[in-house]
Amino acid sequence: MKKSVLSGLGFLILALLALPALAQDDDSYRMKGNSREIEANFLSNYYQQDGNNGAVTGGIGTEQLNNFANVFTINIPLDSVNAIGFYGGADYYSSASTDNIDNHMSSASSSDLRGFGTLSYSRKNLNRNETYGVRVGVSQEYDYSSFSFGLSYTKEWNHSNSEVNVLGQAFIDQWSLIYPIELRGNVSLPTKNRQSYNGQVNFSQVINKRLQMNLSGEFVYMQGLLSTPFHRVYFSDVVSHDIERLPDTRLKLPIGVRLNYFPLDFMVVRGYYRYYWDDFGINAHTAELEIPFKLNTALTLAPFFRYHVQTAADYFAPYQQHLSTEEFYTSDYDLSALNSQKFGLNFRYSPLYGLVRTKPFLPGKWVFMIKYLETRFGYYTRSTGLNAYFVSLNLGFSAK
Repeated sequence: MKKSVLSGLGFLILALLALPALAQDDDSYRMKGNSREIEANFLSNYYQQDGNNGAVTGGIGTEQLNNFANVFTINIPLDSVNAIGFYGGADYYSSASTDNIDNHMSSASSSDLRGFGTLSYSRKNLNRNETYGVRVGVSQEYDYSSFSFGLSYTKEWNHSNSEVNVLGQAFIDQWSLIYPIELRGNVSLPTKNRQSYNGQVNFSQVINKRLQMNLSGEFVYMQGLLSTPFHRVYFSDVVSHDIERLPDTRLKLPIGVRLNYFPLDFMVVRGYYRYYWDDFGINAHTAELEIPFKLNTALTLAPFFRYHVQTAADYFAPYQQHLSTEEFYTSDYDLSALNSQKFGLNFRYSPLYGLVRTKPFLPGKWVFMIKYLETRFGYYTRSTGLNAYFVSLNLGFSAK
């Protein structure tokens, strides 16, 4: 099975990389340069969940969590070929589950603030219809820090109807090893470091005026500390318990296809399917459907539905089902056999001249505009008993 998945992904990646060379050259076509418009987005999201399979307490107990996240993105063209971008923000969460690391309420682990940011630079080659990019990022929370670096390449042809994008990233992470309070001094892990290497290939194609397609392949290799130091595991053959222990390498291979179909001028049918495999033993299928339709020139409603099913990791067992003689074990239900559903409604209000538009100001007669407002409401449930809901707000800005 592993060889067939690797061969299939390798063939897909080679095929996608070969597509630009196979396309017929059109000397008359030149990709568009950057416009002078600065674009930005502000996204705010609230998420709340609860369940009865907390990994901190060995697969039983609360999974209650509240998360409030804010993200800001901006893309600034420097000229027709050069641009810089920024993606960053902060998440604040409170969790009754992680509060159980110290076995008492309102401990230091009951809440945390994560800050993150990524700075990017891109340059276009208008004669070759190519774009090159580089990015660097950092992330920090109380028990975890991460540094990332990435390179990207985009090639378009066929009058922008065909495009290949390749992205490679490396993540260098480090844990602060916080163990369950009663096990401190009695357990240890061989390393506090983790490295992840991620390669992605995407091919987009406009098939006709009503149908668009995107194919994607991804390769993720992780090494180092892949378990969570404060997750407990309880055994069936002894009274004592231990921390979660997992292999020090992991390979993930997702492959996906996305189709956008425009059956009517005021409606889009967006479909997505992904197959996922990893060497922990998980096989998963994910299907999504979203149907945006315009009520008028400014207002769009989009109901959406997502279904996911997966097998269990080789190292998963519920509370008190592991043997102490096993080499690896976890009772984290994210690695269990499960199916889940997510559904909700997306609302977008985008007037032709924006929600707010200033008069020209500053040299060059710059105009600032709030282009659109978007809200998203959703509910998530899965077969393990976890339930969640979320609401998000997205504001789009521009200046030109």
